[in-house]
Amino acid sequence: MKSIRVLVADDHESFRRSLLSFLRAQPGVEIVGEAADGVEAIDQAEKLHPDLVLMDLDMPGRDGFSATREIKLRLPGTKVVILSMNGSSLYRSMAWQHSADGFIDKYSLKHELLAFLYDEFSGREHVAAGVRVA
Repeated sequence: MKSIRVLVADDHESFRRSLLSFLRAQPGVEIVGEAADGVEAIDQAEKLHPDLVLMDLDMPGRDGFSATREIKLRLPGTKVVILSMNGSSLYRSMAWQHSADGFIDKYSLKHELLAFLYDEFSGREHVAAGVRVA
């Protein structure tokens, strides 16, 4: 089974550390990098070529929407999933408009993220509720 190379971008260090710890415990997941703001996320994505970027929405420098759009322009094969505390339909719609491959509400992060990773490993087209794959 091929591992998924993941970049985590979130400005809250404690949340980022918790998410990284959770991901490291998952089989087939390789953490290739982390970023604390949108500009760093773009730079790291270009440098590391991850399969998946988990992108916080509200970050300094460049917000998650702007950073997502830029990563998708530069690395169209990289999947970007927006993570947010606000799971409203407006934010989900904006995520799609900015080329995101998915959107996960941080309140249901672990369950939906595991479903997303499982679907990536299996090659299935269907993913967890609220997550869309292009």
